Amino acid sequence: MLKSALVFVLKRARDDRGNVAILLGILLIPLALAIGAGVDYGHAVEIRASLQNTVDSAALSGASAYTSSSAQSTAQALAQSYVTKGEATLPSNVTVKSTTVTPGTQGSGNNTAYTMYASVTVTMPTTFMSFYEKSITITASATAKNPVVTGTFDTGAFVSYACDLNQVYWYVVPAGGGVPDASAMNLLWSNDNASPPSQMSFNVAASAKIGFAIKNVTGARPSALGGCNYGSNMYGAEPGDTQWLYSSLQPPSLDYNIAPGGTNTGTHATYETTQDCALVVEKGTQTGGLWTYSSPTDWQCYTSDGRNYNTNTFDSWYKSSSTLTGVCDSCGNGNGGNGNGHGHGHGHGHGGGGNSGSNATMSDVMTNAAPSCSDLNGTSYQYNWNDMGGNVDSYNYENDMQYSFSCSGGSGSGNGTGTTSVVLTN
Repeated sequence: MLKSALVFVLKRARDDRGNVAILLGILLIPLALAIGAGVDYGHAVEIRASLQNTVDSAALSGASAYTSSSAQSTAQALAQSYVTKGEATLPSNVTVKSTTVTPGTQGSGNNTAYTMYASVTVTMPTTFMSFYEKSITITASATAKNPVVTGTFDTGAFVSYACDLNQVYWYVVPAGGGVPDASAMNLLWSNDNASPPSQMSFNVAASAKIGFAIKNVTGARPSALGGCNYGSNMYGAEPGDTQWLYSSLQPPSLDYNIAPGGTNTGTHATYETTQDCALVVEKGTQTGGLWTYSSPTDWQCYTSDGRNYNTNTFDSWYKSSSTLTGVCDSCGNGNGGNGNGHGHGHGHGHGGGGNSGSNATMSDVMTNAAPSCSDLNGTSYQYNWNDMGGNVDSYNYENDMQYSFSCSGGSGSGNGTGTTSVVLTN
């Protein structure tokens, strides 16, 4: 009897173990599917992250290049190139189903923002889920906005003492650099006007690089306004000769004999093309709502390494008019600055110091010489110009043209006045 009972118990145990094994096998199927689905979806998440980085970069780059209606096709092509490069990095088993790159605008008139939309849809084959879902569709999209902002040119209390005719223009810096086209030039100020405007504002895309140009005509300012014909200037420009100085070039006199559009001006001058003798830019400091700027250091030019090689500079002239050595004895080597700039017909001015000064480089004094409003980031900068005129160049940077430039707003953004840079909106 006892033996029979023991046999029965052992048989039931074997049967239970079999049932447990069957149940465990059944439960492992959905568990394996869940794990497999997790692996497949994990791969999908990685692909989507890669796609999102691609479309974000494409939208931002395209919107940044979309600075005007004429730049639309170039901006769209740039955004498309980012998408194409991103797609090339996808795994070989991922299939691109569609790609969309679309430029657009928000708002109208002065309340416009330029936009760039980029979207990519792909399919990724599954592995563990393939018996019930062969592939997963993944889409990533982004829109970036380049708001139109307001740039403000302000001469303050500046008065021109130059004998030469000087005109100030602003322009959007060409994408490839170099001299801007004639159609890009916008007149801001001229000293042949008895009452030139002290402030001018214009609308521009936040990412657009803004350059300033001085058109200088030797001895051509009307005498009734303070002009005078002093003969040829130190560099050989004769009365009536035209020279151009561009803030987007280093130095600004690099293409002094080329007018906007590429026409040679025919000037008789030979200007400096390896050092900056024309422009010093000073960063402003705001206190109590007012911007103040350091005075630029006069009586020196600026080179790429902080030393001066200008053999045309009569550095000793201000000490004794009879001592014209033809060599810049102290410019850029620790002794330049703080001189009174006489400049023969170019008035008087006093150097002070700031970003400019002894051993400053061309890059130092030309920081944000051709900025975008995004670059300025709400800060005002002062632009101090020496027109390189006079029978002796005084290098008096605040005498011939001085103005501040700042940006504000973010029209077409719906985000108030603080949007002055290119941003992703979704």
